[in-house]
Amino acid sequence: MRLNLLILYIVNSMVCSFLFSAITLETKLQKTTTLNLEGLIPSASDSKIIGSIEVRPSYRSNLGEFHSEDSLFLGYQFNKTNNVVYKQEFNTNLYDPKLSATTSGLNGYLFDGYFRGRSNNLYKVGSFSMSYEARGYLPTWSVKRSAGLITAVRNYAKLKYQASPELAFTCDVVPVLHLYQQAGSLTLKGPVANPIFEGRGSLGFEYQMSDKLKVLVPILLSGSRYRVYDSKAINNNRWGHKIWVNPEVFYSVNSNLNIGLGYYTDNLIKNNNFAETIFSEGFKSGTTQLILSTSL
Repeated sequence: MRLNLLILYIVNSMVCSFLFSAITLETKLQKTTTLNLEGLIPSASDSKIIGSIEVRPSYRSNLGEFHSEDSLFLGYQFNKTNNVVYKQEFNTNLYDPKLSATTSGLNGYLFDGYFRGRSNNLYKVGSFSMSYEARGYLPTWSVKRSAGLITAVRNYAKLKYQASPELAFTCDVVPVLHLYQQAGSLTLKGPVANPIFEGRGSLGFEYQMSDKLKVLVPILLSGSRYRVYDSKAINNNRWGHKIWVNPEVFYSVNSNLNIGLGYYTDNLIKNNNFAETIFSEGFKSGTTQLILSTSL
């Protein structure tokens, strides 16, 4: 019965997303340069087929490790604010001092992949607007596939307040359902319990410094509830919490090319206790990224 309800919820979320996307909404678009929220690329094309590829060479200074966090997406836009896409993330190793000297190649692997439907400006009054986004994840990452992942469903309520033509404040509320075949799995670190529910959220601001330069500074929070698996398992029957910061700066070279710099911290809290912060360790263990995005 519980499984049937979860499947019904997943189907309902994707159907609602499709219906929202099919509705033509009359919105007033500012003439200032804005960045597409998927690939952060200016949307200049009137084509119904949309797509982008993004490459992010990344460096973790505390480990001396280089890797790349990349993605591509392809989809269909009903109009400028409503679209459905499939996005696939994939990572590669560039240099990892922990690997043996005999290891060669990029050791690329598929990361998360998901179908996504988005409807921007579902509700707009004055400087306030609300958008909706639904995602259905596939078990494309071998780690989650081995753990028994069937799917994960995210529903985004995206709120935005345009304080001025240059400055906007954002807030996302994201309930997430995780559906696994089993309560946990055995890994190299030992038994690990699988999540069943997650509450995500973010607060931040966007600042349009010029027609071509934009700054994004979100603070993200996550609380995950894990299943009962094994008394010795990591996260067994408990909540896990995370806070991290992910500032990014983007420069629009032209309507199809965007470059930028990004950084995201490690978890800024310790032992799931919000009173125990580890800001210095979190920032020290962060990841610096060079960003290159290009669209169709």
